[in-house]
Amino acid sequence: IRDSYMMLTYGQPLHAFDADTLTSDHKQIEVRLAKTGEKLTTLDEAEHDLTNEDIVITDGNQPIALAGVMGGFNSEITANTKNVIIEAAIFAPTAVRKTAQRHNLRSDASSRFEKGVNVADVQVALDDAAAMMAELGTGQVTAGVVSPTNLAPQPKVIQIDSARVNRVLGTDMSVQTMIDLLERFGFEVANNADQLTVTIPARRWDIEIQADVIEEIARLYGYDNLPSTLPTGDMTTGALTTEQKALRRTRHTLEGAGLTQAISYALTTEEKAGQFTLAAKQTATVLDWPMTQDHAYLRMNLVTGLLDDAAYNVARKQTDLALYEQGRVFLKHADQARPNEVEYVAGLMSGNRQVKSWQEAAAPVDFYTIKGVVDTLMASYNLQAAVAYQATDAYPEMHPGRTAAIYVGETFVGIVGQIHPKIAKATHLKETYIFELDLAKILELQRQTIIAKPAPKFPEVTRDIALQVPEAITNADLVNAIKEKGGRYLVSVSLFDVYAGSHIEAGEKSMAYTLTYLNEDATLTEEEVNAAFEKVVAHLVATFQAKVR
Repeated sequence: IRDSYMMLTYGQPLHAFDADTLTSDHKQIEVRLAKTGEKLTTLDEAEHDLTNEDIVITDGNQPIALAGVMGGFNSEITANTKNVIIEAAIFAPTAVRKTAQRHNLRSDASSRFEKGVNVADVQVALDDAAAMMAELGTGQVTAGVVSPTNLAPQPKVIQIDSARVNRVLGTDMSVQTMIDLLERFGFEVANNADQLTVTIPARRWDIEIQADVIEEIARLYGYDNLPSTLPTGDMTTGALTTEQKALRRTRHTLEGAGLTQAISYALTTEEKAGQFTLAAKQTATVLDWPMTQDHAYLRMNLVTGLLDDAAYNVARKQTDLALYEQGRVFLKHADQARPNEVEYVAGLMSGNRQVKSWQEAAAPVDFYTIKGVVDTLMASYNLQAAVAYQATDAYPEMHPGRTAAIYVGETFVGIVGQIHPKIAKATHLKETYIFELDLAKILELQRQTIIAKPAPKFPEVTRDIALQVPEAITNADLVNAIKEKGGRYLVSVSLFDVYAGSHIEAGEKSMAYTLTYLNEDATLTEEEVNAAFEKVVAHLVATFQAKVR
């Protein structure tokens, strides 16, 4: 209680040791760096493994306190204590802060040493503590002080031009007013042709440079008395960069698709940092001084953050989720000191995309739901090359049969699919789908200019075709083949039915398409459409051994 009283009175942390517990013969305390492997049990009865960067107070043999942080349990003052050694000191702020962080041991003493204490009050606080002990504890104070250094406080001297003060503050203050204000702080001021020499007392260790002196003048002069003026000079019209516009459009598109923005921590665990990574051979970046072990590595993906967000919501009975996050991941190779910050965007969908109502049944999210969101997002970038999806099982965190790699032309840009059921079970999630895109890579790709066209003057003509093909044949294979032989008037191909069942052979499926033809300059004739359609049919039969149903 005495130590805390002195600390609150003077701002100077103190510590008292039971002198009879010290193991050295001379009963004195010493300060040194700890030795790696040494241990110390602090007053909170927690044992700490010390390093050679920790400053410790010892009795000449063993550590009895973490300097500036907390005393040791082995020298604690008890009801049986008869002889006391009181210690007051100033420890390096950086060393105290790192020791407190390293051992997760925050105290009032460490907080004050980190911010700075008044050198002039060290001896005063020590003497007052000893006097209080003698007065209230009926003790006797031994004459003299043992000190290895001379803590003679030296005032700082700062020179400043009075004209600069007015220029910075925008005022027209007289020199005498400045002097009066500074002297009210207890500063000594000498004026030589409007050049002020300010002597700062040791108690104001926070004053270091001219800006600090100007701030003190403004504070006492009154911020309300500072004039308010409009900025002068040529104004520059603000505008977003191309990248900023693309990022903003990304957020607007996803929110328009029904997703809600989430913001996750950029710090995570080593395991989560390495999951769902789009770039190969990347090394996780570890922090030297992490807040906790769960926030020790910089993320290399956005998906794990969304999974944490989803788990948080599910734990609170919110199971219909549609989230996205646009942010940066931190990628580096093993030989890099600093990681590269890369823009990514990721999304997560789980539960129902359509809730049950009196006129509609509940519709759960599936692969094609989230793939449609990705299609809409990719279309908003107006990329020149076509977007393609290729099935992949290269990601152990993803379902091996419901995951696709996303390509723009030949460039790999992301993944979409269902997370692995094991990961979903570990986070208490139901069937959950995600996508993750490398936005930086997408924004580097060639784009095409969209030109508005008037509504067509001539009617469209459609033809339907149902094809029975092997199950291994994909929709993309058939659509590409149709477009290849569709002719110049084919404007769209749409899949409207898929069937596999008892009415067709095992191992095969039926896929039905609508082909739309349009000539913007004239009305299409039946002969033109039929000729183009027959070429498509012949090509499909020859290429895929398809049967026309």
